[in-house]
Amino acid sequence: MKAVRIDDYGAPLHVDEIAIPTAGAGQVLVENYFTTMNGVDPGRGLGFLRQVFPLKFPWTPGGDVAGRVAAVGEGVTSFKVGDEVFGYTREGGAYAEFVVLDAASLAHRPAGISAEQAAAIAVVGQTATQMLQLSKIKTGQTLLILGASGGVGSLAVQLARNAGVHVMATARQSKAAALQKLGAERVFDLTQQPLEDIPQVDAVLNLIGQDTVVPSYALVKKGGVAVTANRPPVAEEAARLGIEAVFVETNVTTEGLNAFAALISSGKIKPQIAAVESLWSSPEALWEKHESEKLGKIVFSIRS
Repeated sequence: MKAVRIDDYGAPLHVDEIAIPTAGAGQVLVENYFTTMNGVDPGRGLGFLRQVFPLKFPWTPGGDVAGRVAAVGEGVTSFKVGDEVFGYTREGGAYAEFVVLDAASLAHRPAGISAEQAAAIAVVGQTATQMLQLSKIKTGQTLLILGASGGVGSLAVQLARNAGVHVMATARQSKAAALQKLGAERVFDLTQQPLEDIPQVDAVLNLIGQDTVVPSYALVKKGGVAVTANRPPVAEEAARLGIEAVFVETNVTTEGLNAFAALISSGKIKPQIAAVESLWSSPEALWEKHESEKLGKIVFSIRS
């Protein structure tokens, strides 16, 4: 099968021909139709998260899976060959035609959700949900989402709005109207306005990372929480400011996938897909596909 792999931290992505993996006990082999661009993958591949997610090379990135069950391992009774499924593998491996993942991180894809949509919500729906839980945000409080136009952010805006939270967001001005339609009350363009000029809030979800982690702490009121997704927190600075700083290690479960899919099926949440592109068209540039003119996830088609 074809797979996109990386041979060392910071090395370029490339396509290899490798053997189809075998499902072990408690695992499922999925013929993968769609995967996505996850912001955490470049951080892992560049070594920024090696203390949290050490890699064994050569490594196949990608976590989101949407496809068809090709085989099941010993002890798996909840899935059978031919089932349409979606899920996530934290270990990576989804930038490939076939991927093995734990049955406990997989769910049946509802008929009303397309395979593209399923890939676009597999991990980000769980990440958005769990970041909000970690933020301890309450109804009536104010939340700032840094980098709200991506897969996690666009879902977190909707989840927070549904919970009665006042949402502020950062994104390019061209995406402000779309984010406001999803529920953001104010949108700040950091190319036009410094981060430090944003009013203080009760909690921050930081989906940008990089050099915004420490500066974002000053935006959190004392006793509040700052949550990061793709860079580890800086505990010393958080303690100095009297806030809590935490990192989300997303836990994807069958129950969580089913619950989030139910929100979509009921119309309470709308998944956002920025673009659908071939995984194989320019593998060396996959991690450069961060920005799109539209909200949401960049989805990679594998069978094309």
